[in-house]
Amino acid sequence: MSHPHISKKNVSSKIPFYPSPIDIVKLMVDLAEPKEGQILVDLGCGDGRILVEAASNYGCSVIGVESKPILASYAYNRLLEKGIKNFKIIRGDLFEFDVRPADVITLYLTHDALKILKPRLELYAKPGARVVAHDFPVPGWWPLVVVDKVSAEDGRLHRVYLYEVGKSFRKKDISYMKEGAREKHEAY
Repeated sequence: MSHPHISKKNVSSKIPFYPSPIDIVKLMVDLAEPKEGQILVDLGCGDGRILVEAASNYGCSVIGVESKPILASYAYNRLLEKGIKNFKIIRGDLFEFDVRPADVITLYLTHDALKILKPRLELYAKPGARVVAHDFPVPGWWPLVVVDKVSAEDGRLHRVYLYEVGKSFRKKDISYMKEGAREKHEAY
């Protein structure tokens, strides 16, 4: 379903880099409970802090998707410096990334970005995959858990939503998006 006043291009260029505080990152990853052998994908990974937390403390493989070259490079170098081996940083469009391999998907995106991303997640995320969203809920989904926490880092109240594919929405109700052309993604 397309949104008449929202385009991927307009929204992509307006997604700010506003990193989640470290204590909120820990909360997000703890809620998702990634396991060794699973894959966590951070759509809009910024500086890679969620990837570092998940790979370091849970032993899962991590993939970060970031459209801004300087942030993708920073995330890549950060993971290398931390000695993390099971990672990929993809410089590309988070709206076109293939989410099918993900066991966990983390999001800190705007409301408009989530509206655009939602149909893709509904069609392609695998059943049982956990989706964790920071501050902005996925429109129309029912969270399994909502946690409010005041961050010690910035003193602000943050809200984290945990969803599960197959429980937070009904796949049988989803029929409004077809697979489109995929953009090329550059992997570091």
